[in-house]
Amino acid sequence: MQVTRYIERYGFRRWYERQLYESHAYLALAFIALILMLAGVEVLRTAESGMHYALVLATAASGGLGMFVAWRRFSTLLARAEHFGEAATCPGCREWGKFNVLAQESATVNDPPEAGRPHWIKVRCKKCEAEWRVE
Repeated sequence: MQVTRYIERYGFRRWYERQLYESHAYLALAFIALILMLAGVEVLRTAESGMHYALVLATAASGGLGMFVAWRRFSTLLARAEHFGEAATCPGCREWGKFNVLAQESATVNDPPEAGRPHWIKVRCKKCEAEWRVE
């Protein structure tokens, strides 16, 4: 679900919390993939045949690739959540995360989370009606 649609439907606070949960799930996945990679490297020493060696090497490589991808997702999602979270305070009444979304940077549904889109959203405070850009 797109960022603005999720915020409009559930609110910024729930979006922010969900981003933190999702990013830390990727961190746990990266840790598991790291263990898979290190276990594969350890088992490489005991490989007897060429086929067994290739299979273990492929497993270790897939663990390394999985770790890299999961780490990238973790860092991107966490950075975006923190970036938006820092700018989510209303300049008028100092309320945090209580706003309606008015506009956003153009983004498509196919943009991956790594693209970090949208980079900004224009919002209006629910309490004092002040408008600002969360970027």
